[in-house]
Amino acid sequence: MNTPKDAYIGQMLVAGGVLSAEQLSEARNAVATRGGTLSEAIVAQGELSDKQITATIAAQMGLPWLEGIKKEDVDAELVTAVPIVFAKNNRVLPLSLTPTGGVRVACADPLDLNTLDAVQALLDKPVEPVVMSADVIIETINEVYERAGADDDLDGAGVAEEEELTDLIDAEDEAPIIRWVNNLFFEAVKLRASDIHIEPLDKEVGVRYRVDGVLQEARSVKKNFLASIISRVKILAKLNIAEKRLPQDGRIALKIAGKSIDVRVSTVPTSQGERVVMRLLDKQTVLHDISDLGFWPDHYTLFHGLIRRPHGIILVTGPTGSGKTTTLYAGLSQINTPDKNILTVEDPVEYDIEGIGQVHVNPKIHLTFANGLRAFLRQDPDVIMVGEIRDRETAEIAVQSSLTGHLVLSTIHTNDAAGALTRLVEMDIEPFLVASSMIGIQAQRLIRVLCPHCRETYEPTRDQLEELGVAPDNPYVVSHIPAHPVYRAAAAKLPPIQPIEPGKVALYRAVGCPECLGLGYRGRSGLYEMLMITDEIRALVLKNADSNTIKKLAREEGMVNLREDGARKVLQGVTTIEEVLRVTHEDVN
Repeated sequence: MNTPKDAYIGQMLVAGGVLSAEQLSEARNAVATRGGTLSEAIVAQGELSDKQITATIAAQMGLPWLEGIKKEDVDAELVTAVPIVFAKNNRVLPLSLTPTGGVRVACADPLDLNTLDAVQALLDKPVEPVVMSADVIIETINEVYERAGADDDLDGAGVAEEEELTDLIDAEDEAPIIRWVNNLFFEAVKLRASDIHIEPLDKEVGVRYRVDGVLQEARSVKKNFLASIISRVKILAKLNIAEKRLPQDGRIALKIAGKSIDVRVSTVPTSQGERVVMRLLDKQTVLHDISDLGFWPDHYTLFHGLIRRPHGIILVTGPTGSGKTTTLYAGLSQINTPDKNILTVEDPVEYDIEGIGQVHVNPKIHLTFANGLRAFLRQDPDVIMVGEIRDRETAEIAVQSSLTGHLVLSTIHTNDAAGALTRLVEMDIEPFLVASSMIGIQAQRLIRVLCPHCRETYEPTRDQLEELGVAPDNPYVVSHIPAHPVYRAAAAKLPPIQPIEPGKVALYRAVGCPECLGLGYRGRSGLYEMLMITDEIRALVLKNADSNTIKKLAREEGMVNLREDGARKVLQGVTTIEEVLRVTHEDVN
């Protein structure tokens, strides 16, 4: 329906010389037929952009027009006076105080006097409108409200003291429990947490966040709020709120400050009450390139060569949360070209990759890893990624896929690379099939990276160096020349390593500063152990050798284990001795 305001807008666009009378008539007809506003119809027809429309209206009305504004230039105190839902629904944002005591307010529609009057009432100050396009206002709202929320006190012990922080699912509900749960998600995203733990204790409910792989205490609330908190989470995850005796699993799709967050929810009944753990996945996270994963030059060379092989199985091993899926995604992105048909079956699909067919397993309808993998073979694939090899059936199909000319990438839960070979044999896969299909196995762990803003140097003791394995007489870290050609070729990419002299080596340790939230670390990197399947290793697999025997031979051939890779990164100031020892405690031989 064409309104008087639309008529006025149309006149201004024609008077501004950016729209012809014929184009205006077409837009009006579109509004009469399909509804919406005149501006929406003009943009849909491709005549003008939203920026062109708002700039012309601003010029015709004699108002300032801004193409954008930095979030640092927006007054955080003014922002807190205008609810985010109101701001987003009406495309309006207070910017700053004026010399005359008013407030500059960005708006997409300066003709919407009701909204401007409402903002004036909220701020209790006269408003001076400036015009910005709706998209820019929404983007700026997401940024500044995230910043305003980050400045709030999120550590209060009482529910009623919490304030709404974000545009979380754009909920206008002011209920304290809803705000409290929303704050959990907001704070977790702000801290880059991967998991939220809600734990019933004796007299209170504790909350911990896992940041860079380590749990941190965050807040607590009185125990009598537990049932309401759990019910709120269950409602979001579409779980049965009446069922408190059995574990449940669900998922939540959230939008926090413009970011799409996928949350996997797990509830478990305990003696103190139900316990909830939620894993957060940022769907808009930029996928890593393999050069950004912390590979040392020799490991990069080996992995880079493996993913370009035409067929065979590449396995990535390690415990939950060791970055296995991230490594596989990075590898797929590296080889994702138009001449390759790449398919994945995952639980869940964590990140969407353009150009790759990704399938989410669903056991309820019998879409398992094995069934998905079996169907893939009829889709003419070149490369297949299986989220995890959990059972014999999946392992058998993966082996057959590799033997029929496909490159298969997958993960398996073992502590080291050699253990993956024996694990497959334990799944009743014939040793000759394992030996003939496998081309490389990578074990990995994640270590926290020292904060570059506050790390400090110190001189380690000889005992510390020996515990890490970098004593002067250690041949692997200092001057080891690999025996096998495949490792020797990769080691040729390494820079020269200077011998370690006691009393003349300086390492770094964690301190803590505002940049790293006082933790001393910021971000994570990988430790890697690459086991290449050489002819000698295949011979051991055929003899059904145990993992220790396989690992010993691989070490003699030139394989660098996890602790040695960590030692190199300690010497380069990437991380600390404590971090490497924490994640490689079993890797002592």
